[in-house]
Amino acid sequence: MRRRLLPVLVLAASTLAFTACTTPSSTPSSSPSSAPSSTASAEPEVDPQLTVTLDGLTFTDDDGTTEATFEDSDALLSLLEKATGELPAPEAVEDMPGYELNLETYTWDGLQVTADSTGESPSWVTVTGAEVDGIPIATEEGLTVGSTRADLLAAEAWALVDTEDPATATELGLGGREVPDTQSLTHPGSVGIIYVLFVLDGDEVTRIMSPSNDFSDL
Repeated sequence: MRRRLLPVLVLAASTLAFTACTTPSSTPSSSPSSAPSSTASAEPEVDPQLTVTLDGLTFTDDDGTTEATFEDSDALLSLLEKATGELPAPEAVEDMPGYELNLETYTWDGLQVTADSTGESPSWVTVTGAEVDGIPIATEEGLTVGSTRADLLAAEAWALVDTEDPATATELGLGGREVPDTQSLTHPGSVGIIYVLFVLDGDEVTRIMSPSNDFSDL
């Protein structure tokens, strides 16, 4: 059984208006000049955005860009708390027979983080909506929940096993990266990889998981 891995600035320039009035006369005369007027520079505005990568999450807003990797679950959760203003209470994940994984989940509207409560193993995310508590979330390629199969294929997504057709498969991968000292379960003899997983219902993406892999046995 496959295991999911343990996943503008527009410058506003001030406008300076300067006018001067003179009275026609054979003798030069002075008249009061209007005082220079200016408009205050507009504050830069950046629409908040969450981005999913193979390595973690990126959050961009007016304060700049914050990144957190899946290797650092505390930083990942802090990033999401900053973005959304909340940190849901964790819920323990029931272990499968024969395994003691210490997993717990944190669930926002549109996204779930699965983390190792001991901090020893990486976390991963499952995206279930095009927004997380109202903040748009997408992959680096701009793919979201709601994207189409055509969008995925245009980004060169592939079927997880060679016997499946990308035009009909219910799961597609994107952005594979080899992980040293692992062995692929779907391509025996090859080094295992991590990738972003897209789950489809028909031709529409309903879920995104990062990172996923082809070498875990869970």
